[in-house]
Amino acid sequence: MTSLAFLMAGGASAATLPATFTFGPAKGVPGAVAADASAYDAARGYGFTSLPGGNEQAFSVHAAPGDYEVTVTVGGPNASRTAVWAEDRRLMAAPVVLKAGETRTVTFVVNVRDATLAPSEQDSTTPPHVGLRGDDAEGRTWDDKLTLSFSGSAPAVQAIAIKPVTARRILIAGDSTVTDQAGGDYASWGQMLPRFVDPALSVANHARSGETMKSFLTSLRWDKLMSETRPGDVVLIQFGHNDEKKQWPRTYAAPDGAYPAFLSALVADVRQHGASPVLVTPVARRSFKDGRIENTHAGYDAAVRDVGARLDVPVIDLTNKTAALYEALGSEISVLAFANGGKDKTHHNAYGAYTIACFVARDLAALPGLAVKTAPDAPACTPDHPDDPRRFAIEPGDWPIMRAKVTQGLEVKPVR
Repeated sequence: MTSLAFLMAGGASAATLPATFTFGPAKGVPGAVAADASAYDAARGYGFTSLPGGNEQAFSVHAAPGDYEVTVTVGGPNASRTAVWAEDRRLMAAPVVLKAGETRTVTFVVNVRDATLAPSEQDSTTPPHVGLRGDDAEGRTWDDKLTLSFSGSAPAVQAIAIKPVTARRILIAGDSTVTDQAGGDYASWGQMLPRFVDPALSVANHARSGETMKSFLTSLRWDKLMSETRPGDVVLIQFGHNDEKKQWPRTYAAPDGAYPAFLSALVADVRQHGASPVLVTPVARRSFKDGRIENTHAGYDAAVRDVGARLDVPVIDLTNKTAALYEALGSEISVLAFANGGKDKTHHNAYGAYTIACFVARDLAALPGLAVKTAPDAPACTPDHPDDPRRFAIEPGDWPIMRAKVTQGLEVKPVR
């Protein structure tokens, strides 16, 4: 362990959930497992893991699919700054800044899932499962563990308590602009959303890079999402970036044809399960012309609004909100909201994803009938007065801090 101040205790024992793991003297914690610095061991059921090629250190515990209430005690003898992440870099708690000798607990709910679906008489003898692809199998979303990681200039963790719970869920369907991005300086609003909503809610992000509504259905990702949806849950649906690609003929959906038809079918399915659908227009691309953002989703964002109006479904308009965000930052500074050091004009970095997730959480809380609250410490956020990305600092341990150089004397619109 290099940058993370886990206060290690000696010894280890097998653990089953619920369980408390201590990383220091286990005084006053009856029955706690005193974890050592060993790598994850399947037989033992817990230990440290790291992503290939990354410098992030994380703690994993064997866990069956479901929701888990996690309480993390942060702080220690030295001054500390600790942000908490779960699974494939879902932000669960914003940085907790403490003085030397101070400790604090943060509690949240983590959703754990695997790729299998419950078999029924319509299936063969082989249980159905989600069609995983790419790096799915290497990530933390579809494995048999609950993984927590910690970042910050001086992170410190003393104890982790985990217990199964039944929680109300916010489930998300979408593409790469929504998914839990697991590498480089890429991030999406779906993985930042847990930090901004009531910590008693479980955010289950089923979005996947490269998905369209059609592929989301044929790969059984929608079936999986629906199998985990219960009455009273909320389902957020954002597609468009890939559905609009005519060069993908097998999944192309025209804005005046298959696209609204697919959206309508998904809405009906959510309601059939007793849950509440919320449609989200696709996030805008950073495409400036004469100081304004061009709408590269023309027709698609309008189709989402039309379906929402026709079916009486709430709509969160991220196309307009993100366009306003980029314009408020300006063409030069808005680069600092995007991945690959700003070279990517579609996908966001931690700052961009964090900011957009705040918009989503605030809009969800304002929708009547959903009863979704924001986190008690959720900041205020508006697209036309964004925080300054040059003063933003929050990233997982293996998330490079990508900061473009700003020309001295450059005139930009005011930002907080």
